[in-house]
Amino acid sequence: MSPNNRLRSLRARLHLLVGRAWQRVARMGTSGWQGPLFRRAPPSLARRILVLQVGWAIAVYVLVSAGLWWGTAHIIEQSLQRQAEGWLAKADELGTPLFASEERSAAQAHLDYLRNIPEILSVHYFDASGGELVYQYWRDGAEIRTVPSLTAQERAALHNTDGSDKPILFVKDGTTATFRATAPIWIKSLRRDGLLDFSLDTQTPEMVQTIGFITMQLDYGRFNAEFVKQALRISIAIALLLLLFMVMGRTIIRWALRPLTRLEAPLVRLANGEIDVEVESSGDHEIAQIGRALNTTISALRERDEILRRMASQDPLTGLANRGYFDQALQHELEVVAQHGGSSALLFIDLDRFKQINDSYGHAAGDRLLMQVAELLRGRMRECDLIARFGGDEFTVLVRGVTRHGATEIAASLIQLMQGFQFHEAGEVLHIYFSIGVAVIDDPACSAHEILLRADAAASEAKRRGRNRFQVYDRDVVARGDETGWRQRLQGHLDANDLILNFQPVIDLASGQVVCHEVLVRLPDGAGGLIAPGAFMADAERYGMIAEIDRQVVRKAVEALAGLPDTAVLSINLAQQSLEDDSFPLFVKQLLQQHQVAPQRIMFEVAEQVLNRHFERVRAQLDALAACGAAVVIDDFGAGFASLAYLKRCAASCIKIDGQMMSALREDPLDQIAIRAIAETAAARGIRTVAKFAPDEQTLTLLARLGIGYAQGNLICPPEAAVGALATQRPPRVKKV
Repeated sequence: MSPNNRLRSLRARLHLLVGRAWQRVARMGTSGWQGPLFRRAPPSLARRILVLQVGWAIAVYVLVSAGLWWGTAHIIEQSLQRQAEGWLAKADELGTPLFASEERSAAQAHLDYLRNIPEILSVHYFDASGGELVYQYWRDGAEIRTVPSLTAQERAALHNTDGSDKPILFVKDGTTATFRATAPIWIKSLRRDGLLDFSLDTQTPEMVQTIGFITMQLDYGRFNAEFVKQALRISIAIALLLLLFMVMGRTIIRWALRPLTRLEAPLVRLANGEIDVEVESSGDHEIAQIGRALNTTISALRERDEILRRMASQDPLTGLANRGYFDQALQHELEVVAQHGGSSALLFIDLDRFKQINDSYGHAAGDRLLMQVAELLRGRMRECDLIARFGGDEFTVLVRGVTRHGATEIAASLIQLMQGFQFHEAGEVLHIYFSIGVAVIDDPACSAHEILLRADAAASEAKRRGRNRFQVYDRDVVARGDETGWRQRLQGHLDANDLILNFQPVIDLASGQVVCHEVLVRLPDGAGGLIAPGAFMADAERYGMIAEIDRQVVRKAVEALAGLPDTAVLSINLAQQSLEDDSFPLFVKQLLQQHQVAPQRIMFEVAEQVLNRHFERVRAQLDALAACGAAVVIDDFGAGFASLAYLKRCAASCIKIDGQMMSALREDPLDQIAIRAIAETAAARGIRTVAKFAPDEQTLTLLARLGIGYAQGNLICPPEAAVGALATQRPPRVKKV
């Protein structure tokens, strides 16, 4: 086999080994190392770096080994060729006499020289034609092969007699570890220049004559075997160094990445939804920064979850439990009583005169009252008891592990507690009392809803008997038919579609003309009279019926507009529940289309208190109503904790200033400044301003000077039930200002 063929064979074997090694690396990168040194493990950063490290080491190993094999083989080949040139020159020198005579005695010396060189397989001498064999030599033990012959191209290449260096051709054997060296045999003589004119200064070239050719076959198998043995030793040494490098690299990488791998466990717990995790923020600077960032994120998640938990279970104003959370706790308490026996109690607390405080002092005062009452209840009840704001001015208390007698004592103590309570507002001292209904929880067959109804009915009975007292639910005292109270009554009115609309005009202070009417709902009392909304709106909200009332009012108002001139405009109050209903804007749009009423003829009022507490929840519905063409009005503006920023955030076209700001407007410069600021801000945004419940004509005149454009109230015109009043658009009962 020739040196190149042997080298190609070794390279193919090396490529096979490298391919298997890369397959091993690929398996390691996806499913972990298999073997005693490495255990199977999921992919990780340390493993990935180790894979890259090993891959790079193997690539270096392949390049070094390939360079070693190729370089060594090339050196051996060049060395053999140089040796072959010397051996060929010696064979040429010893074999020249064979062409001079038939005497073969000189061949013996020739043979003695050739036998001392084991790499020489054979030597053949050819005549000048290259076709006739003059002499041949075969090494002892060599297989007899075909005598090599010279081709025409080889003879042409070797037939060079210009006197330069003798050409030598090397031809490699494609199947065996041999190659053939061929050279011409020359004789040289001086040219005839004439003895008489011979000159030493004249260069007389020699005359070269090719008298034959010599071919020597060389066997480099012994050199190749030695080369393979040494190369394998070196390759094994490099592989062992590579293995040592891998083991040391794995240890070093894992040590270097240990601070980072410590983050894995807390991150897995965090990914699984756990936030009770503490990440170590020590070690290297970068890892410490990551740890601090993770701890900050975890703290933010905890804070967010706590806020969401509070929002889901607490009333945003008082911080007490909300109705949903209380319902769940009451149901759980019923299950505990049914399973373990004993008894508990439910206290249903209703604030007396709360509606009057809201109407007289504003919603902000009502909010402050609710917060103070909540603090009183917290200070009186035990930690195991659950206090909730049930809705509006109603509170519920779940008193655990008490008998009927214990529940009455607690209710009596709450009544006594409120005797000494004073509410300070607008320089006045107000006395607020409780009406409490008590329902004992001792019947496993009773549902949570029925317990609430009993407590509510008992509270209503306490109000009926004069307020500032408590009443324990008893079938003999509270009639079963009264348990539903306003719930049944309101539902009856809704089913009968007999809600009554009143209309109160809004005038232009400059012209005195009516620009629109506010729709006010009333209930028939069965005796020809009307029930004001203050008597039933809180109950409608408590029983979740306020949205249905709003829809009936809107329906009746649109039907009224359909029979009135196109100049008639109605403004309708909306409760929070209606604004949280995604289908409400579509309901309004379809209703207007059905009765062919232009959307510009209807306005919807939303209390500023609703915006202050639930703006993000109702904003989408307000925008949708405005997009339909209806106007949005902010009612009771300035009564709560909202600011003028709502004029930027809400798609409102009109604001109604709370009536509480009108009572002392003439004497209070601060109120005048506030009214002027509201008017100027609204005017800058193209928003109309309406003042409610001005007490006298002087206040109306002052409002006009402060920039208020419109007014509404009983001074101008009280609410009227006659729809015809809208058609005539008659002037108000006061002169224009």
